[in-house]
Amino acid sequence: MLKVSEITDFSEFESLRGIWNQLLQKSIDNDVFSTWEWIWCWWKHYGKERKLRILIAEENGEISGIAPLMLSKYSFLRLGKIHKIEFIGTPISDYNSFILIKDEKECLKLFLGKLIEFSDWNLLELRDIRENTISANTLQGTCANQFSRLRIKVGTVCPYISLPKSIELFADSFGRNMQRNLRKRMQKLRKAYKVEVITHRDFNSVEEAMQTFFSLHQKRWRSKGKHGAFASEAFRGFHLELAKTLEPKGWLALYFLTANDKPIATVYSFDYNNKKYGYLTGFDPEFGRYGVGNLLKNYVAEDCIKNGFKEYDLMRDFEPYKADWATDVRANYVARMTSKSLFAKTYNWTMQNSFAQLLIDKFGAHLTLEHM
Repeated sequence: MLKVSEITDFSEFESLRGIWNQLLQKSIDNDVFSTWEWIWCWWKHYGKERKLRILIAEENGEISGIAPLMLSKYSFLRLGKIHKIEFIGTPISDYNSFILIKDEKECLKLFLGKLIEFSDWNLLELRDIRENTISANTLQGTCANQFSRLRIKVGTVCPYISLPKSIELFADSFGRNMQRNLRKRMQKLRKAYKVEVITHRDFNSVEEAMQTFFSLHQKRWRSKGKHGAFASEAFRGFHLELAKTLEPKGWLALYFLTANDKPIATVYSFDYNNKKYGYLTGFDPEFGRYGVGNLLKNYVAEDCIKNGFKEYDLMRDFEPYKADWATDVRANYVARMTSKSLFAKTYNWTMQNSFAQLLIDKFGAHLTLEHM
């Protein structure tokens, strides 16, 4: 019989390091954001203001499933408090999921049933669960039928490139105009500069490569009058340590397009489970006329094919710059469930009402994280 236990201490989570990824490899819902390394690094940088709530389903000492969850406390416009159960990694992780090895339906039912026993939360919000995963399908099916307050809806869409077996087939899939434009722009760039593609391994250290990436990313966004993701010291610190943690495992894939040995475009990605995860990009706006971002993306896609990857995931949200590359899209689901709290129910309704959401976005009214 399956039993559920709770991990609330970070040292207990750290003790799972040896077995966590072994279990993940047995799960179909296996991506880089569910690895021990990603979750450990995220918690180290962002977990101080939250409570760890990892649930473990076991039978006869054998783990059947893991729910990597946390409890966060937010205030909303000083009107009330939201005590939210979330996936660890939210909102930085592009995908989230349960780690389900066997008895998937029973595990998820037990996880949700266990959460209901706690009285310290008023909103369960599990974001960015990829469609067609065991986590998504079981939540939509068995769990939605058993838990009447559970609601699942599409949160965002994620474009990706389904990679063929050869570079020739890949080039043909995007049509002659795109091929011609890429070729012409590369010719112009090569005519004016010595052009190369290098990786983080060509730098003196991972830190030096990451600092160069941060700079290029920020240059792009500052040219648009925006702060850029790495204006946040916490965000820089997290990704710097993450890169250093993933690199020895071969999961870090950081590319740079250079002109006369100067990095002018970059792709920050992860190689995991025969798949490329394209997390963030950047480029020097001075070279924008050459389309350097697309030139580098084309190189990365061809590199994926050479390495036998099946997919180049362009990740969460369908920004315009991804449109020319995506061969398909998948949905990310959000699963929500409220307690009997009237304020939580009202907030949850607001989050699912399009007009109310527009007003909230317009006036910048969002949740503010508080210390637990």
